[in-house]
Amino acid sequence: MRPRTRAASGPARRRMIALSTRALRLLSHEVRGLHAAFYVLAASALLSSLLALLRDRLLAHSFGAGVTLDLYYAAFRIPDLIFVGTGALVSVYILIPELVRRTSAEQKDYIDTIVAGFSLLAVIVAGVAALAAPAALRALFPAFLEAGHLPMLVVLTRIMLLQPILLGLSNIIAGITQSRHRYWLYSISPLLYNAGIIFGTLVLYPIFGIAGLAWGVVLGAAMHFGIQMPSAFSDGFFRAVPRLRDPRAFYRTIAISIPRALALSMNQIAFIGLTALAGGLASGSIAIFMFSYNLQSVPLAVIGASYSVAAFPILAAAISRGARDTFVGYVATAARYVFFWSLPACALIIVLRAYIVRVILGSGSFDWTDTRLTAAALALFAISLPAQGLTLLLVRGYYAAGRTMIPFAVSLASASGMIAMGVLSLGVFKSTFIADFTQGLLRVAGVPGSDVLTLAFAYASVAIAGSVVLAVHFNWRFKGFWIRVRRTAGESALMAFAAGGVAYAALFLAGPIDLHSTTLSVFARGLFGGICGIIAAALAAYALGSREYGETIAGLRARLWRTEIPSEAVASAEESSSSIS
Repeated sequence: MRPRTRAASGPARRRMIALSTRALRLLSHEVRGLHAAFYVLAASALLSSLLALLRDRLLAHSFGAGVTLDLYYAAFRIPDLIFVGTGALVSVYILIPELVRRTSAEQKDYIDTIVAGFSLLAVIVAGVAALAAPAALRALFPAFLEAGHLPMLVVLTRIMLLQPILLGLSNIIAGITQSRHRYWLYSISPLLYNAGIIFGTLVLYPIFGIAGLAWGVVLGAAMHFGIQMPSAFSDGFFRAVPRLRDPRAFYRTIAISIPRALALSMNQIAFIGLTALAGGLASGSIAIFMFSYNLQSVPLAVIGASYSVAAFPILAAAISRGARDTFVGYVATAARYVFFWSLPACALIIVLRAYIVRVILGSGSFDWTDTRLTAAALALFAISLPAQGLTLLLVRGYYAAGRTMIPFAVSLASASGMIAMGVLSLGVFKSTFIADFTQGLLRVAGVPGSDVLTLAFAYASVAIAGSVVLAVHFNWRFKGFWIRVRRTAGESALMAFAAGGVAYAALFLAGPIDLHSTTLSVFARGLFGGICGIIAAALAAYALGSREYGETIAGLRARLWRTEIPSEAVASAEESSSSIS
């Protein structure tokens, strides 16, 4: 029997290898055209976000908003800062133009140089961070020190310091992947990242405890990097150990990328400050803050990030041709669609917030108090969704125009403003009148730990202010932007009022939810309210004669006939569609 088993295993193994090879070829298929690339990016963002929501549901179910998740999310802060700071130095926005202007042999030498130089830099930075972690975390989270949780926080942070190295290398390989238009291959990377975290929650946590969650993050980062390697290897890259073949090319790439890296780092610095403030509040405050932020990141990734990423190459091409008016027109077109989709989405999220949170996170250890606080924080974050989407777009407009200092200056001011606003809001919230008014408005009256809402307010309010500053400056620098957008902004606001009002009325008819409502009943009521709101928004758009509504219908018809506009899209690991933490 033994020889027969071996004989049978040979064909089965060959079939598995052949199937794996075909799958990689399918993922390596080139995707050309602006619309085709956008649909791939948007679909990937949606799938990745759904998997991220499953990840968060498992974490919420298993641990609730308590000490375990506070430690888990706090451990991300230093690794995420290092990843954004170092990963942005080798961004695809810099690598792709460098690859395109080189011959095949020169590309291999250039990538070898970048990989060797980045690896050395990332390992040094991560090593220094590992040594400094106890002192840094003691200063950032004194409450964990007092509660005796600091040693575990240090362990989690040190494990997760492997993440920025792996994701940075993935960012470099993405330059090869996307320069060859293999968007499907790149788009699957965030899915694997979240799959690794889910594996850590379900499999590694029962074996290794809370450290298993951190190892799940590292596993996800390794898969994010590894899925792209076979394609790069088949193109002739990495046939030998990478060496620093051209140090000047590496230094030049770093120098060009520094302003962008600093700008991206500012958001992580703001998160470190707000997380540190949350760490001094009631247990579970960090988890509440991160859960609500991750939920609002779903529409931001699908709408704001996808439109801005897909538009970038066209903007850069228009500027390179000196077609300034065309450049402004493309930015305005993308901005119109950001408003068209984001404003109604904002209204629906605010109205449906409790239903969204209860369906996605409300099980196991995630109790009714956690639900109410997360829903209230989600509503505050959602107010800034259109502003965040517009910021993503305008920042890429500045990058395409070669003006990197403006985004950096606004990012620096926003990061400082968020932390300052967080401190100020916490102080103001101590007023009984302000606290009672806020709790009543957000329907969390008498719920302990509601002061965490001040941090969501700080982030959202400063994000809106930063977006306004960018828009005003962009309109001043590139005349004619706002005049092309304002009508859509007004129409979208009316659509949002229609969507929110009708959804609220539908929920009133369906009846309220409470602690004893089943997940199925909550989902059914929320779905009913959401569908009614979407229909109301569509009818309002039609009645207003919305240009975007007509273009969307025409675009769907064009897709059925497989018509495309030649272009390409670019996305990088530090702009992954799902939240890293």
